Amino acid sequence: MKKKMALAALAATVALCVTSCSAGGSSEEGLMQGDADYEVYSSVEDLTTASQAAYHVKIGQEVGRECDDGGDSVGDGGEPSPAPEEDSDPEDASPAPSVSPAPSGIAGGEAEYADCLPMVFYKADIVTEIYQGGITAFGEDPVSLGEIIIGNVDTSKIDLEGASPLKTGSYVVIYGDSLTPAEHPGIQSIAEDIWTPTGGDQGILDSDAGGTTVTARSSQITSLTNSSAAQRAAKSGPLTTSVESLKDVAKSVEAP
Repeated sequence: MKKKMALAALAATVALCVTSCSAGGSSEEGLMQGDADYEVYSSVEDLTTASQAAYHVKIGQEVGRECDDGGDSVGDGGEPSPAPEEDSDPEDASPAPSVSPAPSGIAGGEAEYADCLPMVFYKADIVTEIYQGGITAFGEDPVSLGEIIIGNVDTSKIDLEGASPLKTGSYVVIYGDSLTPAEHPGIQSIAEDIWTPTGGDQGILDSDAGGTTVTARSSQITSLTNSSAAQRAAKSGPLTTSVESLKDVAKSVEAP
């Protein structure tokens, strides 16, 4: 089964199934498996160009979990369609033995068989604005926004390639795009704009509180810019840089 994520800023096509249908699945029983076809970004420059903004943030409290069904009429956002009537004995309503039941949605979903992508949402306090294309000057402080809501794949419900969890109290740099409530109809519990990372883990870089050490989560990000070999990732580890260097890259990128 393939479905397009409603949170389009994640830019991925995902195939979902329960662990039992994955060959050699090693995750705990019932954890869905997913494959994501993310756009690949090899540099911070590419990541900046592909994103609406970049912020150094402190991850705050979790504010919700929901299974994003894209706003479909069937699934977490609505009642399931009734099964077609059949000319059969109503006392013999059991399905044929060869028919497997549909995988259920995550706990708390409105529909018993939700066809949806599990998401988790956090408040995040902006420490530093790194890039905000077309709105303010690149790397400019003070920050115009004090708090944002970040939506991420709920990795406690699905094992999705290129997605890893956020942790309350941690510091990260997020490159991403925001979606208004009208643009995320599959999410009903959040009535605010939602920021989603560009390219999954490619758009999340772990950081210390001061932003002096920033480390890319994704091994796809190997350099700051496309034209320079400076500060490329070591063969033995991911790209490590700083918030100030990320600001320098942002200043060199033309506004969208």
